[in-house]
Amino acid sequence: MQKVDLVLRHYNKLKPINCKIISGDTKNLFTVEVIDNDSKGLEAIKGDPVLIGMLNEDDSLFVAGGSIIGVNHQNDTYILCKNELEFISKDLDKRNYERYPTSLTGEIKSQDENKREFIYLKDFSYLGMGAYSTGEFEIEDNVDISIYLSSNVAIFDGTIVRKRLNFGRNEYGIQILHRDKNSMFATQTQLTTIVQNEKNLIHRQLLNAKCDI
Repeated sequence: MQKVDLVLRHYNKLKPINCKIISGDTKNLFTVEVIDNDSKGLEAIKGDPVLIGMLNEDDSLFVAGGSIIGVNHQNDTYILCKNELEFISKDLDKRNYERYPTSLTGEIKSQDENKREFIYLKDFSYLGMGAYSTGEFEIEDNVDISIYLSSNVAIFDGTIVRKRLNFGRNEYGIQILHRDKNSMFATQTQLTTIVQNEKNLIHRQLLNAKCDI
């Protein structure tokens, strides 16, 4: 088996994808090749969010968020850039909060009309999320968000607070709305569980790949 330099977590695959680094700097811009036969022909497009997982020297886990900015399906190579997380609250006085990179898919629906579109999450916290969609929504639109997980669906109410065009798709900053403090704490617990499950999955894949060499 070939040496695995890193794994990618992409919303189209149930398990992480083994890759080797072809060129570039993993702190900025780099090219990888998929070496896992089960993940050949990955249905990824320019702009897709990914999680990038690597092992540190002591076999602890390093995880970062990134975006696919170039695709060559013929030889299963992808150009990636590492992303910095952005603070998206429209309330500039609000205390900054931890955001987690991710690569999840789901649906977004306007609460004012029966318009439903696919959505692709690139990061989230218990107060907000950053996401891509080809759907057209406007700032201050109230939306319902359904996120597909491995065994269930997580549902959130939100308001769009930012919109810009990125990679030919709309990128939205969405503020999550909570009915009360209990609702906020429940969301925080739910997202913490999602993050830990993703980290465990990525770490296990990397350790197994190292043992198989």
